[in-house]
Amino acid sequence: MKSLTIITSIALGALLFVLSTSNAKNSNTNTEHTEKMEAKNQEIVNVAVIYIKDGEEARFEEYKKKGGAILEKYGGKIERIIKPTMLAEGDLELPSEIHFARYPNIEVFNKFNEDSEFIKIRNEYAIPALKDISIFTSKNTDFEFKKEMGDKSKTYGVALIYFNEGEQYVKQFAEYHDDVCAIMPEFGTHFERFIAPFQSKGSIEQPDEIHRFYFDSMEGLQQMGTDERMKALFPKRDASLKNLYFFIGEASL
Repeated sequence: MKSLTIITSIALGALLFVLSTSNAKNSNTNTEHTEKMEAKNQEIVNVAVIYIKDGEEARFEEYKKKGGAILEKYGGKIERIIKPTMLAEGDLELPSEIHFARYPNIEVFNKFNEDSEFIKIRNEYAIPALKDISIFTSKNTDFEFKKEMGDKSKTYGVALIYFNEGEQYVKQFAEYHDDVCAIMPEFGTHFERFIAPFQSKGSIEQPDEIHRFYFDSMEGLQQMGTDERMKALFPKRDASLKNLYFFIGEASL
């Protein structure tokens, strides 16, 4: 229990750096036409929270191989696959995998999903192998940060974030945001993705933002979670969030 408490504290501390003000005003917008138009000429990142049936792992691996090859023909790519080892915050069954696939724009995304060869592969390999899946089609936020890409040796964090309603929370984010971003790099934390879903399907509620990052070491992660400067920011953060799911895991890609 002690180790789980430490990891939960670490996870909450890690979340501090990802709460930007840039998208809070639109945090409760759900799949609106205007947001689709805004994403039209932007890079699209599709996030899939995946639950694989027992004994169907090999079939799903074949789907990833065949589907990924078609995706690359459209200029897209499976950017990162995270295999969660712990749900450090929230109440949710631990997924088998979390996929991040990127596309040049929404047109390419739609064409890929309408490709007859891909549909055939999806029906033959993915659908029979899956117990459940939630998909969040997302665009990049305008939060400015130094983007870095890790590798399979790193520990990863993925946060599905749900904001409380109200303009007062925008002010709260602004008050601690700069301080948090100044602290996090000291502990070997690196930022890969800050994205905002604009459409979704599946059993998991659409989050307002999804953040992905990695840590150089578990030691640095633990030190960050116990840092007094970070802990002092917890009350503002806690008052700002309606819900969050925070996964810690390993990268298979």
